[in-house]
Amino acid sequence: MADLVTLPAQMLGGVIDTLPFAKRFQLIPDVFGRMDSALGQAGIFFAGPQTALYRVDGDDMEIRIGVSLPKRLPGFTMFDVAETRALHVRHHGAFDTLPRVYQALSAEVEAQGLTRTGWAREVYRFMAKDSSLNICDVYMDVATA
Repeated sequence: MADLVTLPAQMLGGVIDTLPFAKRFQLIPDVFGRMDSALGQAGIFFAGPQTALYRVDGDDMEIRIGVSLPKRLPGFTMFDVAETRALHVRHHGAFDTLPRVYQALSAEVEAQGLTRTGWAREVYRFMAKDSSLNICDVYMDVATA
């Protein structure tokens, strides 16, 4: 069961792109690669958990990947993430099983009489070569219907 939480506003620095929704699984790894490259070029070896925001608009998906930065740095686009209410589930395991998490969250939105309001986000808490060890917080922005 998902928890209803309030997420604080924050500013992140990272990469923003728009992808064809139908090709998202093939193209999202490239966006993460660009984020990793920006971190490497800035000499950052740890920046806290990465947050990925996803929003579908028609046939396209906007993706924003970012981290909290102490100041503006070259190679990063700064963006605000508004305070929001969201349904939350902590996912353990391989990221290729995340579509099932989103299906369950979508069902929970309906069951709780809520409405989706735009962004879905993933906050990557722990990533390992053994994908069964991965921990990802998954959020779906919602409002009361």
